[in-house]
Amino acid sequence: MVLHDRISDLPDDLLLHILSFLPTNLAFTTTLISKRWSSLFYSLDVLHFDYKTFKDDDINWHGFRRFVDNLMLSPLSPNKPLKRFYLDCYFEDQQKDSHIIINSWLEAANRRGIKEFRLNLHFNTLKNNILISRTLVILNLKLINIARDISCVSLPSLKTLILYYVLFKSPNDYMDFLSACPILQDLHAKRIFYTNLGEYNAPEERFKSLTLSKLVRASIGSIDAILNVFKNVEYLSLKITLNPIDQETSFKVIPVFQNLIHTKLVFCQGFFHIWDTVVELLQHSPKLQILFIRKWTRSSSSKEWKCPSSVLECVSSHLRSCTILSFDGLGLASDLQFARYILQNASLLEKMKISNEMLLEESQIIKELSSCPRKSPTCKLFIQ
Repeated sequence: MVLHDRISDLPDDLLLHILSFLPTNLAFTTTLISKRWSSLFYSLDVLHFDYKTFKDDDINWHGFRRFVDNLMLSPLSPNKPLKRFYLDCYFEDQQKDSHIIINSWLEAANRRGIKEFRLNLHFNTLKNNILISRTLVILNLKLINIARDISCVSLPSLKTLILYYVLFKSPNDYMDFLSACPILQDLHAKRIFYTNLGEYNAPEERFKSLTLSKLVRASIGSIDAILNVFKNVEYLSLKITLNPIDQETSFKVIPVFQNLIHTKLVFCQGFFHIWDTVVELLQHSPKLQILFIRKWTRSSSSKEWKCPSSVLECVSSHLRSCTILSFDGLGLASDLQFARYILQNASLLEKMKISNEMLLEESQIIKELSSCPRKSPTCKLFIQ
C-alpha cells in the first residue's frame, strides 16, 4: 500500500500559513523533507524564536544564539519583508553582551519592514533605534527596559501598543513614547515602572499636551497615566488602585468621555469609597451603554451609600447592560443601593448581572433586587 503525501499537495501559501504557527526552530526541521520545503521555510514572513523550545534539547543558549544569528544576520539570510517577529529570550548572568545580541536581531528585523513585534526580553534593554519604524503596526512589549533617551522614537504607523511590565526612566519618557504614536488606536498598559520618579515634571501639563486623537480602546491602570489622555476612547478598562503616597485614587481631573460606550472598572488593593468613584466616572460618560464593575477589594465603610440627587444622563438615556461582580458583606447595603439606583432609573437597560461571593446574604440580595421596580420593561436580572 502506497501512502499519499496529501500535505505536499497543498499550495505554498497554505503551507506557509501552517508553518507560521510553529516555533521557527521546529519549522526549520521541514527543510529536511525536500528542496521545496527548504524554499518554503526561507520564504516565511513570520518568525517565532522562543528560548524555551531549546530547553529540553542538548542545544543550549549558544545553540539558540547560533540558530537566530544564521537566520537574521547571515549574508545568506533572505531579505524579504517580515509580517511578525516574536522573540522570547532569557540570558544567564554571564552573558554580558546579551543586549547587544538581542538588538542586532531586532535591527535586522526592522530593516525588513517588520509589521509586528512581540518581544519578551526578561528586562534586557531595548535600544532606541528599534523604536524607529515606518512600517510597524503592532508592538507588544513584555518584561522590557526601555533605553534612557527616547526622544528619537518614531512610530507613525503604529495602531496597537501592548505594554506589560515595562520599565521607563521616568513618567515623562513614557509620555514621550506615547507621543511618538500619532495614530494609535488600541493601548493596553499594565505594570508600568520608572527608575527615576524625581523627573516627573509638571505631569498634568505634560499630559494635557499629549493628544491621542485616534485612540479607540484603552486598558490601563489608574496610576499609569492621567485620564485626559484617553478622553476620546470608545472602550476603557480601568484598574483602580490607591496611590501609595496619598492613599487616594490617582486621577485628580476626570475629562468628559464623549465617545465612551463601554467601560470596565476593576477596584483592587485597599479600601475605597467605590460607588462615589463610579458615579463620578459615570457623570463624565454621557453616552455609556455597557458598565462592568469588578471588586477585588472591600468597601471602605459599612455606612450606606447615598444615591445622586439627580439621574445621570448615561443611566437614564443610554445604559443597556450593567454587571457587578463580588458584592461584599461590609458594603452590602451600598452595593444593593447602587444596583437599585440603576434598576429604577435605566430606561433602556436590557440586562443586569450580579455576582455574590457572600453566600449568607444571597437570599437577601435576591429578595431585594427581584422585588425592586425596574424602569426598563425588558430588563432581565441575573444573580449568581
